[in-house]
Amino acid sequence: MPRRTALPPELLGEPFPVALARSLGLTRRRLQGSDLCAPFRAVRVAGPSPTSALDLSRSYAERMPPTHVISHHTAALLHGLPVPGWLESDRRIHVTVPAGTRPPQMIGVVGHELRTELLNVEYLGGIPVTSPLQTWADLSTVLPRTALVAVADVLLGGDHPAFTPDDLHRTALARTGRRGVKRLRMAAALARSRVESPKETETRLLLVDAGLPEPFTNYVITDAEGNFVARVDLAWPRLRACVEYEGDGHRTDRDQFRKDITRRERLEDHGWRVIRITDDDLKHGGEEFIRRVRSVLQAREL
Repeated sequence: MPRRTALPPELLGEPFPVALARSLGLTRRRLQGSDLCAPFRAVRVAGPSPTSALDLSRSYAERMPPTHVISHHTAALLHGLPVPGWLESDRRIHVTVPAGTRPPQMIGVVGHELRTELLNVEYLGGIPVTSPLQTWADLSTVLPRTALVAVADVLLGGDHPAFTPDDLHRTALARTGRRGVKRLRMAAALARSRVESPKETETRLLLVDAGLPEPFTNYVITDAEGNFVARVDLAWPRLRACVEYEGDGHRTDRDQFRKDITRRERLEDHGWRVIRITDDDLKHGGEEFIRRVRSVLQAREL
């Protein structure tokens, strides 16, 4: 059996266009070898086929015309924005082109068109990607309301947010007349700063939808002298009541579990009622969780 021709060093570890490989002397047959995969037409990768949004985008970039931009949920993953698991598992990449030009049509790629004045492009590792705000706007056509608000909360998050509520409203206004704009405007109105996880967003919206007073997000609690006591996920300061969402780490990490007990006791010592919840409490519309919160708030109004 003839020995397989070794790949030139410059083709190892990175996706490469077939045209480049041919210029380096590789034959068509060699480019069909079992040690290479073809994530997209006219592109090869040494080794297994890429599966992550980043690796797929890097592969597509090897054949990407200058007018093509990575967009929608693919761009969201590259920006680190939260998307539901069902969307994250979709391995197709989304690409937007200026309206009036032909979107890509190939297996593994979903093409979109957008007016040039709405296209806002950034470069991540040399890959053209729609900006976070445009990505959020694009997602309005596929994400349900809560997931779209969760993305908006991330855009407003952090100690030094990159965006403001006005940025969200302006982005929604620019989409007037396009599909998804109503959901986009609603998400802009419901977005809040200082939210640290999509589960906090989901919890807050469940409470608001149930007609309960909207809680403050990531509220800092201090004692009578102004000393820090704790920062809680959701709070009604006037009633000294709060909700704390606990992920698996709070249950499986022994040190974290002990800290949680001490923290809760400190809050209770300062007159706060702590309602602890997990992901199970949010299922089926959070009916029992909402009942518990309503009961606590009503009792504290007395």
